[in-house]
Order: sequence, then structure tokens, then C-alpha cells
Amino acid sequence: MTGITAGILTGGKSSRMGCDKALLPYRGETFLAHLAGQLDWCDEILISVGRTGGEALAPWGTLVRDELEGFGPVEGIYQLLCRAGSPYVLVAAADMQRLDRTFLRALAAALRPEDRCLVPCWGDLIEPLCAVYHKDALPYLTEMRRAGVHRPRALFSRLPTRYVDLAALGCGPEIMENINTPADYDALLEQP
Repeated sequence: MTGITAGILTGGKSSRMGCDKALLPYRGETFLAHLAGQLDWCDEILISVGRTGGEALAPWGTLVRDELEGFGPVEGIYQLLCRAGSPYVLVAAADMQRLDRTFLRALAAALRPEDRCLVPCWGDLIEPLCAVYHKDALPYLTEMRRAGVHRPRALFSRLPTRYVDLAALGCGPEIMENINTPADYDALLEQP
């Protein structure tokens, strides 16, 4: 037991890629399978999907459906926290294929009991789609959903949030790279 649930965000539109990024082939498996394998040390793996579809993703974790349409990651994070059996959810976007077990474990290990959000940063840049959220965020996320706020960053000023520098975790900003376009995907496949 780690006290941490893994929550993989897959509910995006993938409009720039033109297909479901979670199912893209990578290193002999799919994006989702690769990331789920990096998170298999967590208590459970939940997979955030849109209101419909996503059934093909079920082999890698428990599907958690969005209730509200068009709210993006705020809705996904909210639903993951509602379903999680652990007090903390380590959220990671399925298109962040540079995330590895070493980094994800280091991020979880950096968690302090008073943290309600733990967000990686590199200088002024923060990454809310690879962060740790506590269930105490639920009332604030409920308010954000009611107010039509779609950006997870709005949560950080309302809840005890700590930023951890990627360098302190032994990484650079490239670990947070999102694969959004066919050109991004081609570049990823060309890397060793």
C-alpha cells in the first residue's frame, strides 16, 4: 500500500493528433499501457475517459467517466479523486510518454503530509497534468465546475500547494513533454 492512486488522463479530444493518443503504439505497446506500467506500484490505476467511449482502454485500469462535458482536465481530476480509494491521486496525462517509474516514484516520495497539491515545476513553468492531488481538493473542484473554471491551475491558489523543482527530482523539463501532433509523435519515435 502506497496511499496513492494513479490517475491517467485520457479524455482529451486529440484534435491535433487526429486519433486517440492513448492507443498510439510506442515501444511495443500503447501510450496508455506504457504509462500504466510505470505506475503499477500505486494502490490502483484509474483511467479518466470522456462521457462516452474509452472501452478499449479498460485492460489497463478502472475506467472513470466524465460527468460534465467540455471541462477538460478539471473534470477528469475531479472524477478521479471521487473514485480513488487512496487519499492522494498521482495524475498523469497519457500523452506524457517520457514519464518513467523513477521520476513518478520520486514525485510521490517528495509528498509531505501537509501537501494537498504537489506540482512539478521548472523555473516559472508548472505542470498540473502530472501532479499529486489530495481528496481535500474536491470541494474546490466542485466550485470550479459550478463556476465554469476549466484550468486546474486555479486550484493551486485555493489549497495548500507545494511546487517541487524537476532538478530536485533529478530531471529536466523534457520529462514533461506532451505528444500533441503527428510531428511530436514522429520525433518521439526517433528517440532512442
